[in-house]
Amino acid sequence: MNHHHHFNLVKTSILVILLLLIPSGVWALASFSGGNVSIVDPVADDVFAAGGTIDVNAPVDSLTAAGGTITINAPVKGDVIAAGGRVIVNNNVGGKIIAAGGNVDVNGDIGTNAVIYGGKVIVNPRVTIGRDAAITGGEVITGGKVLGNLSVKSDTLEDTGTVGGFSTYVKPDHRGFKTLLTILGILFTIGWFILGLILLKVAPARYQVVENEVRTATVVKLVVGFVGLIVACIGVFILCLTIIGLPLALVIGLLCIMAVLLSVFFVSSALGSCVLSWLKAGQNPWYAYIIGFVILNLLFRVPFVGVLILIIVVSIGFGALLYAIHDHWKSITGNAPVSPP
Repeated sequence: MNHHHHFNLVKTSILVILLLLIPSGVWALASFSGGNVSIVDPVADDVFAAGGTIDVNAPVDSLTAAGGTITINAPVKGDVIAAGGRVIVNNNVGGKIIAAGGNVDVNGDIGTNAVIYGGKVIVNPRVTIGRDAAITGGEVITGGKVLGNLSVKSDTLEDTGTVGGFSTYVKPDHRGFKTLLTILGILFTIGWFILGLILLKVAPARYQVVENEVRTATVVKLVVGFVGLIVACIGVFILCLTIIGLPLALVIGLLCIMAVLLSVFFVSSALGSCVLSWLKAGQNPWYAYIIGFVILNLLFRVPFVGVLILIIVVSIGFGALLYAIHDHWKSITGNAPVSPP
């Protein structure tokens, strides 16, 4: 049943796309499109509708619809195929319904089969589905009668209805995906850690300059870094909108991402140095970096608080980097005075 369900969803998506691509002049059916579509007169034909809001307020023979919100307030003689942000069926459907949406509410009888996919799916207790129903969603609430078989795959299910045939419920297993994310996170952290070691090895003097900025006026660096990140994001977004500035936006965006990654290194070394001083263990830049990096990455993984700590650390490091660039701008751009040989 699950494979059949997924096949129907794929078939529905392909059908909707093909319908959108067909020029309006070749329709052998009634077509409606626009920002707000309202069908107020009966249509004794198949209907295709596309729009931001679609309201079916008069009987139609069949309906294929794609839009933001699709509301069916009048009976549909045949089948309904609908895809949208929200799909609301308030009247009877004589044939089958295939629906996909963020929210799907079924409040009318379905003549044959129902195949529904949504973030939240509600089947009203007054509803009767003439044959089988296959429902997939994050949250599913089913009532009424399913005269055939009912198959539900969801994280949560509230079932108060009756089923004439077999009823099956499957809760999705997300453990494999979570395991994959954990492995990828560990590998990323290892690579991130190695990158810091390389930077500390190839540019120790420049690394130390930024680390020193972290230790002085840390609160100021936090504020400057946080504001700087916001301004950079807004600037990149505006450049993207101009199209002509898109190449520059890509370069600035990549530099900002690189700066965010580097920011954690400098704060790690500063934190590690404080720990070594507290332990009176002497100062070693390698040990300081390793200790600080491990402490911060453990803190980053604390639920809720970890995100706040990450924002603070990145802001401090980014602000320190901005100060270091400002103080050594002439050296970076090659405009510093050159002493005679």
